[in-house]
Amino acid sequence: MASKMTFELKQYGMTTIGERGQVVIPKEIRKKMNIKTGDQFLVFCRDNAIIGFIKPEKFDTIIERHISHLKTLKSK
Repeated sequence: MASKMTFELKQYGMTTIGERGQVVIPKEIRKKMNIKTGDQFLVFCRDNAIIGFIKPEKFDTIIERHISHLKTLKSK
């Protein structure tokens, strides 16, 4: 049976776009997600709103969970 998918939305404060288009990720998130200098992320948007940053190495796992969830829904 596929694991139940959950979505937690938590606000971690505000950030500012710098002159070069850079965004500072709040320290609490960097620590929680083990984000280091030089890490790369896929950026997802919907309806002109950024909805997420995902490390490329985690993307396959996320897609596999979604596929498994969709298969479970389809078999019902």
